[in-house]
Amino acid sequence: MTHDEAVSQATQRQRADQSATWKAVQRGDDWIVVRIAVAPAAEAMGTATKPPPPTPHDKPFSDLERVVRQYG
Repeated sequence: MTHDEAVSQATQRQRADQSATWKAVQRGDDWIVVRIAVAPAAEAMGTATKPPPPTPHDKPFSDLERVVRQYG
């Protein structure tokens, strides 16, 4: 298949099937038409309502201040 034929066929298939994207892709010396479909995202399992507790490195203290606070 030539490049022009592949582009023409991809355009025709795109008009016929809007649920996916159709592209002309070169494979070696030939051109092929590929269908690119993305599955819909799974439903959310829940929502985050509060952030996780900060780790010691997220706190705005220097290393020395963290050691002093931890060990007195």
